[in-house]
Amino acid sequence: MLQRYQNKLIYCDAKPEYRDPIGPVPTGGKLRLFLRCCAPGVRSCTLLTWPQGESGPDHPMEAVPGGFAVNWQAPREAQVIFYRFRADTPDGPVYIGRGAGPFYGELCLEPEALPAFQLTVWNSDFTTPDWCSGGVMYQIFPDRFARGEAAQVESGLAYHRALGREMRFHASWQEPVEWEGHDGNPYYPNDFYGGTLRAITEKLEYLQRLGVTALYLNPVFESDSNHRYNTADYHKIDPILGTEADLRELCAQAQARGIRVILDGVFSHTGADSRYFNQRNCYPGPGAVQSQDSPYYSWYTFTRWPAEYKSWWGFPSLPEVRETDPAWQREIITGENSVIRAWLRCGVSGYRLDVADELPDEVLELIHTAARETRPDALILGEVWEDATTKVSYGVRRRYCLGTSLDSVMNYPLRRGVLDFLLGYLDSTALLQLLLGQRLHYPPPIYRCLMNLLSSHDVDRALTVLSTRIEGDKLTRQQRAEFCITAAQVERGRQSMELATTLLWSLPGVPSIYYGEEAGLQGFGDPFVRAPMNWDSDFLQAHYALLGRLRREHIALREGAVALAAPDPACLCVLRQSGAETILTVVCRGETSCVLDLRDFYGDPIETAGLAHARPLLGEGRGFSFSRELIGMHLTPGCREMYLLER
Repeated sequence: MLQRYQNKLIYCDAKPEYRDPIGPVPTGGKLRLFLRCCAPGVRSCTLLTWPQGESGPDHPMEAVPGGFAVNWQAPREAQVIFYRFRADTPDGPVYIGRGAGPFYGELCLEPEALPAFQLTVWNSDFTTPDWCSGGVMYQIFPDRFARGEAAQVESGLAYHRALGREMRFHASWQEPVEWEGHDGNPYYPNDFYGGTLRAITEKLEYLQRLGVTALYLNPVFESDSNHRYNTADYHKIDPILGTEADLRELCAQAQARGIRVILDGVFSHTGADSRYFNQRNCYPGPGAVQSQDSPYYSWYTFTRWPAEYKSWWGFPSLPEVRETDPAWQREIITGENSVIRAWLRCGVSGYRLDVADELPDEVLELIHTAARETRPDALILGEVWEDATTKVSYGVRRRYCLGTSLDSVMNYPLRRGVLDFLLGYLDSTALLQLLLGQRLHYPPPIYRCLMNLLSSHDVDRALTVLSTRIEGDKLTRQQRAEFCITAAQVERGRQSMELATTLLWSLPGVPSIYYGEEAGLQGFGDPFVRAPMNWDSDFLQAHYALLGRLRREHIALREGAVALAAPDPACLCVLRQSGAETILTVVCRGETSCVLDLRDFYGDPIETAGLAHARPLLGEGRGFSFSRELIGMHLTPGCREMYLLER
């Protein structure tokens, strides 16, 4: 039966003729859906909806030339709505759901036999900071980026040692990171290289040359570990890194260069060795362990005080906090001198929220409100590893992307898709589906601020994966430490990194550099991805600087509409347009010859009529011919080209 209607009931949510607009709509906004129908005898069609995944109202569609259409007004409440179509045929109902192809619907006989299409309805008054959109982010692991003055570092180490903490210091910046324990003790990340905030300030000119507009610093608050995710005092800069005055100076000098600073907010747990929990009695307390009358006792959940308590993922060094506790909320979020407010007043421009899944939506909304009250252009960026529009954690459908809490998220799905494409595990059509899915699902204010990364402190460095085709979780820690990458592998990785970064700098959102990517740093997982910066390497610095300049000079790359095409399994094309400026980016992992029709892109409507000339911005433009709206391409492996298309 279904074959009778194949290619006669057609819907595609990535083309404006079928869905206008193609992406999310604001609360109360309007959407037009069109189902093309050239099958005889179809009496009616109906739009079936599932708000928040629950069965919702049906919407009859109107017969129009060529098919059926419905003008649908979005609800006044922000939410995610799923939808399918039902066509009433002479043979019975036929349902149209999301198929395996690039956004075209498929037919089935049961209403839920295929996945639904998705519509995100976001708060119409929601905005994100203009300074973030279209920029370039640079992530810094503070201990490992730039070494500070010896006297300051020694003073900071002495402070910790006076509290009874063992602190190990690398005499040389070139020493390998520690990865195993000492004297029969398990490994603990208490080896330091002496990076400081002042040293970061001294590198601002270097970062500006790369086109950086935002710095994301891993935790800077007092802690006895080099990663500082076990916070000891939220109101104090770790003395190894410097002082509050040093942070103020960094923020001021950075902003003078057009660079904002955001901090890592680790609020779902504290360190056990902190002034709040005070397990080792280092602080003049009383902490939660010393007394049930402590102002911090209510922060934590004890099953048997003081020895047994709830901790983050079972790590006893990271006691978990009760985010609903009023005392904790006053100290961290809502109080006049709360942690959130205090550092924004100090000059930082926002926070990256560690493990956002662990913070209830209500708490995320409090953080967003407090941040915007304190600094109207503050950015709240969440660590989310999946599609944040449909994320479910702890049995709850999260509201990350509805315009009430997060301004942006770390785009780990994009990282995985780009790496898999370059490694040959995905073809360009699959990558196109991922990229367009994000355009269709993320509200425009969030989409323009997505943190598009290839590496971070929590994953293998992209260069290492692309060079070796190995994932670090398949190796033991000793194997990771001893792994040696050949020069030929590194060269292969360099070419793939050029492809990956060209693609990221061409897409909407904020491309992110994890410190040292431009210097060729390598590493499988923690702690090997946290090695000291190599200041003697210019591995890809010129490439990153060129991409930064192109993004700065061309508004289409920063703010333009986006459409994508996959003319060959090994080739992906990105078309950006803003006003009269149109830019085409082509990345190809293998040799191919193909013809690209500029009218055959998925995504935003792009005006291509009259485009007849292509001026190379990146690459040499070889094997590229332009005739009206048709482009002939002969591409070699590792080809990455960018063209300004002109009339």
